Amino acid sequence: MSDQNGKSEFGRRHRRKVIAFIITEALAIGVLLLAGSFALWPRPADSTLSLPLNIATIAAAAAVALIPIIFFAIAPVLPRIER
Repeated sequence: MSDQNGKSEFGRRHRRKVIAFIITEALAIGVLLLAGSFALWPRPADSTLSLPLNIATIAAAAAVALIPIIFFAIAPVLPRIER
């Protein structure tokens, strides 16, 4: 019976991790699309917003690339199962 609880806890933890990944990735993609669209619009007469928009676009692109690595490539240290 304890084996079933371990499997269900792993399933819940994995589900929460996937949902958190989807939410953060969607937010990062949304920021990337929004900042990228503003950066590609015709240049305004005052170019003080050009540098912050370019920085936001590059930062959002880096976040979109790094989020899957952070969520799935870095394996957590799990406690040993005592039998």
